[in-house]
Parts: sequence; C-alpha cells; structure tokens
Amino acid sequence: MRSFFRWGFPALVALAIGAAVSCGGGEETKPTSAPEAPKAAPTTPPPTPTPFIAPTTAPAPTAAPVPTATATAAPKAPAGPAGKLTVALSSIGPANYELYQLVWPWNDRNQFMGMYDTIFYDDRREAATSLLNPSIAKGWQFTDQGLDLTIRDDIPWHDAKYGKLTVEDVLFSFERAAKDGTKWTRSEALTTNFKLAEIKQTGPNQITMPWNKRDLRWRSVPRDLTIQSKKMFVEVGEEKMNITPMGTGAYKGLEHKTGDILKLEAVEKHWRETASVKFIDVLETPEETVRLAMLKAGQADIIQMGVPSIPAVKVIQGVKMWVGPTTGLEGAQIVPSGQYYQEKKEDGSPTNRTPLTNLPWVGKTPEQGLKVRQAMAMAIDRQALIDSVLGGLGAKHYLWNLGPGHPRWNADLEKKFGIQYDQAKAKQLLSEAGYGNGFEFNFFIPSGLNSTLEQLCQAMIPMWSSIGVKASVDRSAYSAVRPKMLARTIDVVWCWQESGWSVDPDVLYRFSTRAVWNPGIEYVEPLDFESRILSQANSEESWKIITNEWLPWFQTKLPTFQTVAFTAPIAAGPRVKDWPMRVHSNRWPYDPQLIKLAGN
Repeated sequence: MRSFFRWGFPALVALAIGAAVSCGGGEETKPTSAPEAPKAAPTTPPPTPTPFIAPTTAPAPTAAPVPTATATAAPKAPAGPAGKLTVALSSIGPANYELYQLVWPWNDRNQFMGMYDTIFYDDRREAATSLLNPSIAKGWQFTDQGLDLTIRDDIPWHDAKYGKLTVEDVLFSFERAAKDGTKWTRSEALTTNFKLAEIKQTGPNQITMPWNKRDLRWRSVPRDLTIQSKKMFVEVGEEKMNITPMGTGAYKGLEHKTGDILKLEAVEKHWRETASVKFIDVLETPEETVRLAMLKAGQADIIQMGVPSIPAVKVIQGVKMWVGPTTGLEGAQIVPSGQYYQEKKEDGSPTNRTPLTNLPWVGKTPEQGLKVRQAMAMAIDRQALIDSVLGGLGAKHYLWNLGPGHPRWNADLEKKFGIQYDQAKAKQLLSEAGYGNGFEFNFFIPSGLNSTLEQLCQAMIPMWSSIGVKASVDRSAYSAVRPKMLARTIDVVWCWQESGWSVDPDVLYRFSTRAVWNPGIEYVEPLDFESRILSQANSEESWKIITNEWLPWFQTKLPTFQTVAFTAPIAAGPRVKDWPMRVHSNRWPYDPQLIKLAGN
C-alpha cells in the first residue's frame, strides 16, 4: 500500500513553481519483500485529481531545464565518495541523537540526512514498488497477529568497536523510544499499534511485534525509528550518547557545534548505498537573504528557501529548485490553544485539565469561544496571502487539510466548508462574543523552521488588527515552546506548518490526550472519527465519513483553521548534477547520499 490517499502531486508542484524546478529520478533499491497492506486499510484509489493550476504569470514548463554540452569523453567515475558540499539551513538544531530525548524535528534530521538507519525506508517516487522498503529489516511478514521482522546481521556501526547491529539493538531502541517520559513524537503510534511488552526475539535474526490496536500509523514506527547501539548506551551513558552521533547510515557525524556547523563524512562502502559526495558541511544560517547570497556567490551548494524567494532564485545562473515526491502541500494553520475539553483519558483516568476560559478564543462558554475563532478565520484574506506572500503559487485552505488545492475539492464542498473573507461579519461575531472593542493576544510564530510559514504568519497580523484583534508576536524557537505542548500548558494562538493537501486521518489523534505531542487542543470526538475512518474497507467509504461527519464536526467546533497551502522547493547550485530524492523535505537535504556532483 503506497499511502492512505495517494495522488500524483510532484508534477502539480512543478507546474506551480515553473520552469526553474528540476525533479530528480534515478535508480533505486528494490524491496525483497513488501509488506501486505492491513486488511482494514483503504485500498481503492480515489478519482483522478483536479490539477493545481499555476497562475498565468508563471508559465508551465514543457520540460525540466537540462544544461547542454558536447562531451568528447565521459570522465572516469571515482572509486568511492569524492568532493564536498556546503549546505545552508535556517537551523541545524541541537546535538540531540538519543531516542528517548529525540525532539522533533531533529529526529527527522538524523534520519533524513543519512546518519541513522531505520527498519524500513520511505520511497514515494513513482517508480517505487512499495512505500516501505527494506533497510535494517531485510524482510518481513504482515500477519493478523503482528509484524514479523528479519533483521540483517551484516550492518556495521560507524564506530567499529561496537561491532555490528544486532536484534538486541533493535529491541533496545523500541524500549528507549517508548520509555515513560520519552520525547520521541512517534512513541504513541508505537504503543498504540504494538504490545510493547510482548515484542521479542523469536529466532536468530527474527523479531515479532504483536498488534495492539492496529491503525495506519503502524507504518510510521519502523519507518521513523532510528536504531541505536545498546552497547554504546551502556558504555557511555544517556547524556553522552545524546550528544554523540553514532549510527549505521551512509554518513557519519564528524562534528556538531550547536548554532554553527554540522560536519558529515560518507561511509566508504556503505552496507546499503554508498554516497557519491565525500564531505558535507551544514551551516546554520538563519537569515534567508544571507542563504540566497551564499548560493549566488557559490559559497553554498544547497540552501533552504521559502516560496517568496522563488523569483530571486530563478535568475541565479545554473541554480535549480528541486521538489521531490511528497504527500501534499504544506499549510499555514492557526492553532488557538487552551481548548482542553477532554475530561478523561482513554483508560478512564482524569486528565485534570479544563478549558482555559480566560482566553477569548476559548471563552467562558464554548459558543463564545467559537465565535471568536470564527471571527479570526474570517478576517484572513487568503487570496491576498497567495498574491502578496506566495507570488500566486498557492491555494486557499479552510479546515483541517482541505481547500481548493485538494484533488477532491468541488463546488459543493466550497459551499459547505469554505471560509469567506468577511471583516464585517468577523466584527459582528466578536461583538456577539463580548469583544466588540477587540482584544490583545500572544501570537507564537516559530522561528527557524520554515521561512514561508513565518512570512505568511506575519502577513496575517494586520488582517486581525483591522478587526480590533492585536497580536503581540513571540518569535521563539519551536524547541523553546514545545515543552508546554508536551505538558498541555500552552495558552497562545500559534502558527503551525501542517499538511494542507491530503485529508489523512492518522493525525486526528493529535486533538486528544493520546498523543505525546499536543498543539493545545483536546477533544474526545477525533479519536472516534479516526478509528472509524481507518477501519473502512476502502478509501471511498472513509471519504464519506470525512465529508459527512468529520468535516461538519470540525466546522462546528473550529478547533483550528487553515489559511493557505504551498510547497517550498530546495535550491541547489550548478555543482549538483542530480538528486533523485525519495521524499521531499524543505527543512533538510533529504537523501544526501543520492546527490551526484557534476564531474563525479
């Protein structure tokens, strides 16, 4: 099974961005044994999507740009990794490598940048025969009882003194990821889907993972769990292990200076795929204007960029913008936290949390808070955001992951669920809620994660101000505020990057007590919706629940609201010849081991 709802998105993004985008393709590792899809999971494909049309000012390409040259002889390929890349990102993050302490998004970094391996790896390219492909597990069986893994016995750790990866290392990694107090975001998916206490070795290289309450999130566990060495943990301890990268990936960490630089070196003759580029220096460069200048001057080969920078990047000679395969657009979502309405956890124990009724968007009554949230949603001029911030390269979005950019969107859904820009109505709602003179609020815009998101959130501030709602902006790093989300004490309105394209029910658990991480919103209903959506026989039946029940509930409660959706490419200079990334990521240079340099 490729994904819950799967459409051909990469081509649509290429249309939207224009001729400067070059999407990679190339050889790939084929799976030796693909997992059978869960019987409860939808398998029927949805209708052909409606294309996401680019503005007329950005003509669609007829072909990706390819530099032409007449070669007299092909250069001899190097015997192993060669050359060096310099990457400039808004943040490299802290030295944070141990599973129990692995805070998002640095868990993505450790995996995406090739330092650590996972049990399966994700491949969303069109030519891929399976969404999940063998990595540390060379084979697996999907049964009604559980997931049976066959672990490879020939994978060396970066530090040779720890020998080769073992079944014991995998079991230990499960234990660390799910230990009480863990910061690993996928821990809840692990403990919900699998009976942790019964995961055990059942043969020389075999592990059996019995099902608990299986849902589609089971895939995220073997896909995202970065395996670590038990022997190293016992020898050096938790704290040293956390600041010392040591995995089995195609790249090993040489140096990590928080706020400065991360240095990587390719592993010679890597067990799965040897990188082409020998060294990678990842520089922390918070200002996008500086990253653009570095790219233009040749001081950086790859940079993180936002959608507003597309015109500036297009005119830099030899630079291409890459968009790998993805499941959907990114979205700028507004999260009014403090809506703690779930009184009991799933086990029946009390949450000891109540709604923060002192906050205008929560209100002394649920009806009062709803009117304020509706007013804030109506005050957003989505088309203005698309035109002024995104340069026309975006789509309106309204409720959770839904809007005109969605392949299933139609006129009926627009009529039912569209949120119209209406400042007069917004002011009326505020007056009815008791805030005719407006109010002031704290607006958290996480810095260093996504420059496009930051610019969009800033552009919303005067829109709210025009209805009397005044924002005091907090530009703290996401990592500084995340502890409040874990503790369920966050009490601000905040702007968050979410998928704004695919309606994927495996994220509904975030609006409940179940998740390790919580945006500041707890309702009991999402768990019921999630369970029933995931249990349908096909995607059409699931879609009926989404459109007939889940979205109407979301509209009447409006716990959060979307504004606009987009996707940001990653820019690479002329030294990058090819980059057939398996999954797109704007935050990290995904699959750096697949990058080919000109002349290599």
